[in-house]
Amino acid sequence: MKKEKFGIRVRDQDGSLLLEVGPHIMQDSPKFAEKIGLIAALWAQTEVSLYCLFAVLLNTTLVESRTRLKKYNNAAKTASAMRKLATEHLNQHEVDSILEILDCFDTSRLKRNRVQHDVWAKKGGITHTLFTIHATDYFEFSTKYVELSESTTPDEERFKLIITLANEFAKNTSTGYTVSDLSLIEQELEQLNASLMKATFYRLKERSATLKN
Repeated sequence: MKKEKFGIRVRDQDGSLLLEVGPHIMQDSPKFAEKIGLIAALWAQTEVSLYCLFAVLLNTTLVESRTRLKKYNNAAKTASAMRKLATEHLNQHEVDSILEILDCFDTSRLKRNRVQHDVWAKKGGITHTLFTIHATDYFEFSTKYVELSESTTPDEERFKLIITLANEFAKNTSTGYTVSDLSLIEQELEQLNASLMKATFYRLKERSATLKN
């Protein structure tokens, strides 16, 4: 049974595709969908790894660690708090190492946010690249599109206005990803997870040695 496709598709006067947006874009692109799913799963593990390192840096009870984590509420705020903790309590070598990891974390977080939270689109005749659109920008475009589609403007003029709107929007929709681009983000998250866990185990080892002494 053929699935219906819901979204927006705009073609030019010659019938060539200008822009297509909708949930089917990802459903029709299994290789992209697979990579985005892997990024989502890896990010969940990355957040857990970050929280584990944060708890170790606090050097306190599990109850207190959970309380502090709830206070910061998200990964970005937790990472910011970790910078301060590391700077205040660790030697310079370990501080430099953790700050480098947190820099990578912040970079990967922004990439992941775009991949996970933006709307996906096809543009023109490009087949090997999909494009992301911020949800706010898509909402603005789609409401203007509907408004034009329902207007009482003569058909020919209305069509030209829609083409102009789509052209302008497509021109500004320039953040594209290939499957290879998504694979790079996946690899970055794998390496980031490993770095976070190594830092956690190193800090546990150092703390254990201090307690024995």
